[in-house]
Amino acid sequence: MALTAFCKKCGREVDAAEVCPYCGTRLGKNAAHVAWCVERTPAKDWMSWNAVMRLLLPAALAILLLVLLLEGISGGIGAVEKMMTSGFPVVLLILLGTTLAVVLLALLLQGKELTDYVVDNRGIHEIHYLPNPTPLKMLARLKSPSQIGEVGEDGGAQVVKLSEKNLAWKDVARVQLWPEKCMILYYAPAGWLRIAVACTPFTWEDVMGMTREKLGKKRKIRLPQSLVIPAEPKPRRAKPQASASPEVEEALEQLRMEELMQQAEETDPQ
Repeated sequence: MALTAFCKKCGREVDAAEVCPYCGTRLGKNAAHVAWCVERTPAKDWMSWNAVMRLLLPAALAILLLVLLLEGISGGIGAVEKMMTSGFPVVLLILLGTTLAVVLLALLLQGKELTDYVVDNRGIHEIHYLPNPTPLKMLARLKSPSQIGEVGEDGGAQVVKLSEKNLAWKDVARVQLWPEKCMILYYAPAGWLRIAVACTPFTWEDVMGMTREKLGKKRKIRLPQSLVIPAEPKPRRAKPQASASPEVEEALEQLRMEELMQQAEETDPQ
């Protein structure tokens, strides 16, 4: 099970329970969380390319529309048609292809990175680290090489913290599942991807369970059906029967007495 808890007193990750098995400190319900680490290669990671395309394609479209607008203002519709039939679209495609090639080179130079994920009572947390950093890797990530500290006396491998993202449960607007890649996508707002959580086969069910617990009852959030908690049916209140009027009760009582007398006459031997 990937579901664990962190004991603040002894500073250890322990199994999710009511008390710490080492120091006996009460952990509480909110101490439970799912934490794991994955290794990624940005050049082979689809989400890295997704982040690039979400910026590059709108920028290219904006440049195209701006050029066409300026050309239309200065020369009219004829100038716009002439530009579109000339070599301008080809030039734009060449620039886009060159930009993608440069991005690919930068991603290749970045090397591998480590990503820590934590899903807890507060929300979803993602932290990126670069192991064995070099000035070239830092520059490829648009980071200053001065962030690389000196190697300690133990001579261990260096790790540089690159970035950190935190998303509170109350801010999540949409959740999308990608089971083929063992990935859960969290959006805030609904049209913007905030954190793409790359789960492992051992953490998938625990992360799904915690997401269902925190968001499953919120009807304003767009969720897959597997994460929705069905609403409990409200118990129906029995309507109180209206009491009959005294006259009606008296008539009913008289009818019952007449039926009893008739039955007594029928059973009375002659």
